[in-house]
Order: sequence, then C-alpha cells, then structure tokens
Amino acid sequence: MMTTVLYVAGCVLTLAIALGMVRLVRGPTVIDRIMAFDLITTSGVGMIVLLSIRWKTAMYLELILIYSLLGFFSTVAFVFYLSRTHDLEQLSKADPPGTHQPQPAPDHD
Repeated sequence: MMTTVLYVAGCVLTLAIALGMVRLVRGPTVIDRIMAFDLITTSGVGMIVLLSIRWKTAMYLELILIYSLLGFFSTVAFVFYLSRTHDLEQLSKADPPGTHQPQPAPDHD
C-alpha cells in the first residue's frame, strides 16, 4: 500500500515538474518564469523526500535542506535583481502575442 502511494505521489510530482518546465519556457512574463522555477524547486524537494522515504534513510535530509535554501535564496535574489533593474509592475503584465513594440535605446551623450 505504501509503495503505491509513493509511486502515485512521484507521478504527481513528475507531472508538476513537467508543467513547471513548460511554464518556464513559455512564460509569458518574467514573474511567471520565477514562479515556475520555484514550483520546480519545491517539486524536486518533494521527489527527494519520496526517495528518502522509499529507501528508508534519513541521509538525504541535509540535501533537502540545502536544495530548499538554494531554491529560496535564488528566487529572492532574482526578484531583488529585477526590482533594482526593472519595474516589476510592468514585468507582470503580459503583452498579447505580436503586439510588443521594441523601444529604441536611450541616447547617452
């Protein structure tokens, strides 16, 4: 019974990672891509937890902690970088396909 539950949970997490990869590639906004990266990281942690339960070992708890912190800090750092270099309000608005007009580069005299 426990093995079946682990396999079903593994399939659900694999599906979540696959859908996160699709969202990471397709976007449409930078914020969507950040959230997809966070979903993939969290699902990866869940997969490591499932493997740890399946193999009946606590050896991977440090790996889970490190992977969780790495995912959290990279998400925070990316949002911090974007908030310093771009307007997050503008980044969260998706342009309809084919309507994006490139802006000319500003003149620096």
